Amino acid sequence: MYKTIALLTDFGLKDHYAGVVKARILKEAQNLSDIHFIDITHEIPPQDIKKACILLYFSYKYFPENTIFLVVVDPGVGTQRKAIIIETEKYLFVGPDNGVFSLIYQENPNFKAWEIDIRKVLKPPFSTTFHGRDLFAPAIAYILKGTPISEIASLLDKKNLIKLDFSLPEKTSDGYRLSIWYVDNFGNLITNFHQDMVEKPFEVIVNGKSVRFVKSYGYAEKGEIIALFGSEGLLEIAVREGSAVKLLNNPKIEIKWK
Repeated sequence: MYKTIALLTDFGLKDHYAGVVKARILKEAQNLSDIHFIDITHEIPPQDIKKACILLYFSYKYFPENTIFLVVVDPGVGTQRKAIIIETEKYLFVGPDNGVFSLIYQENPNFKAWEIDIRKVLKPPFSTTFHGRDLFAPAIAYILKGTPISEIASLLDKKNLIKLDFSLPEKTSDGYRLSIWYVDNFGNLITNFHQDMVEKPFEVIVNGKSVRFVKSYGYAEKGEIIALFGSEGLLEIAVREGSAVKLLNNPKIEIKWK
């Protein structure tokens, strides 16, 4: 049933960690064919749980049904933090209970949460600092082989899961005050204002000045500060052939209805 494993980690590509996790899954799931790995990214900044959460949210819905997402950004590895499996209608998510699946919970409210039974999955010798290899990878291998989740994990009360706070736009008398959720590799400032929130014509104010709203980057002049809805439907502040974060740092961004 499950054939695709998508990985999102802060391992980087200079070390062996990402490759070893894949190898451990294949080793434990012997005799299975047609297993596909997709690397979403291994370049999450070390321990940046919030960025991992956002990039998972941006990515997951484009994957085929029955993909297993392994997310290992785990500064609490080896402590009492729970190792969990999140089951939605279409996907499985495996990783630590540290808030990294917060936006998955929000968009899939009927999910089931399971805590992996360490006693059933960890096999000696194992490391307390590399659960990606020694705990999460074998758990995924069990699932790939058709083992019911209930045999390696127990149901959790969803209310007890750790959730990160993703602020919504703050309403003002004539619009919204926005927050920056994410800065991408191009230096674009991606805000928390989604295009579905548009009620009527508006202007975008950055540090007290109106900026031009465009359909795409190519409609701007080189070096111009612009606003647009990006690929995920969120309002971005960008600079044509430049970096908004370098030019503006952490600006005040507002939506004002016309």
